[in-house]
Amino acid sequence: MLQSTGETSQTQPSINYATVKYSFKCVRRHLFKDKVYYVHALPNMITIGEHINDPNPKYKLELNLKNIVYWKQEHGQNRAFGIKYKKNVKYFEATSEQLQKFRQEISCLIGFHSLDDHYKIDELIGKGSFSSVYKIFRQHDKKVFAMKYVSSKQKNDKENMQLVENEIGILHSFNHDSILKIYEVYRVEEYHYGIIVEYLDGIALSTLIEQLKKNQCVLKESDIKTILQSLLIALAVIHQEQVIHRDIKPQNIMISQQHYNSVKFIDFGLSIKNQLQYNRCGTPGYMAPEIVNMRKDQQKAWTSLCDIFSLGVVFFKLLSKGISCFQGQTSDQVLANNKKCQIDWSIVQQHNYSKNCIQLLKAMLAKDPEERITAYQALQHPFFGDAFSTIYTDYVGHSISLKSKQILNPTLEKHNLDSQESVEETCVQKQQVYNRDIRPSIISRKS
Repeated sequence: MLQSTGETSQTQPSINYATVKYSFKCVRRHLFKDKVYYVHALPNMITIGEHINDPNPKYKLELNLKNIVYWKQEHGQNRAFGIKYKKNVKYFEATSEQLQKFRQEISCLIGFHSLDDHYKIDELIGKGSFSSVYKIFRQHDKKVFAMKYVSSKQKNDKENMQLVENEIGILHSFNHDSILKIYEVYRVEEYHYGIIVEYLDGIALSTLIEQLKKNQCVLKESDIKTILQSLLIALAVIHQEQVIHRDIKPQNIMISQQHYNSVKFIDFGLSIKNQLQYNRCGTPGYMAPEIVNMRKDQQKAWTSLCDIFSLGVVFFKLLSKGISCFQGQTSDQVLANNKKCQIDWSIVQQHNYSKNCIQLLKAMLAKDPEERITAYQALQHPFFGDAFSTIYTDYVGHSISLKSKQILNPTLEKHNLDSQESVEETCVQKQQVYNRDIRPSIISRKS
């Protein structure tokens, strides 16, 4: 909400200018005399005042997706930004470099206006239950992006919007080659968002697996190693940031057909960050035993190890010509076998993969989470040899120090419905729509 400080100074907390992310000087044009203002982008708000570090700035705008910043452009360059104040939009001019930096600092934290002034829609490339995805071009340089257009069917449809806002926040916190990049969020209408993300010229991993299944082909172990290593590195970064994905499956992974090391996690709609208690959710056939066997009314703390199990199921399918650990003709059958967690290891052992390959698979699919391997441990497994001998860094270049424990060797112990959708016991339906490989979904909410 945009407010005049004079109206709220008694109730609003003081402004901590020590946390300023970016500040610059701007000009507000008037008929007789222009006025200079100082803009500060803080972690939670934008302030616009007549003095540097103004304790009572004339304008304050909270950074949330329900608020809007307007933009004026000229020849593809930002010339001014605007805010709505007393039913009118007030514009403030600055250099294009200052405005671009300001735009980057507040992107994905607040809604932008005038999508059509910045992007041109090319074609529809995917459609879901309450969202569509378009291939788009940026107007000034014709660069290709994708836009996820999300609309709420009802004004009180808060749960879907909360999922969208949660996903935006989580994607914005990452900048990693194997995680979908998000750039800006536009408020097209009051209950409609246009989310600008990178355009991925590839296929869903589920499509690759279907091709293997149809042609009865087996991937080379070296190719599977390349795919899995890239996904584990991304997952280690995700977990380091205290995020749990909660819906890892082939449909939520994009892959280049030319370069198997180019893979990306693309859907974070069920992801959570820094939470201890949550309901059962995920996709039947990919859910970890400790999750799928939760009661409907049960809430418990569970860890990022559930993601390792789900990625282990994906690993299994890559090794088995597309056959799942948990088979069934219906989603209920898949769910029942998922709960039992009885895995037929001969399905993958018959293809003569290395001992290290099968050992890592079993370590990822350990039924007991206490015996399951972590992403960081998996990257140090002999399956990868010396390929992961160096410590990687996070998206801002800081060295990552991940907690590690001794790698455990768990005891050893016919068609899966890959088109079925994620489910959550709170009865929130969600469908990922970032790519062309979207097919009708079958959803089961039964336990």
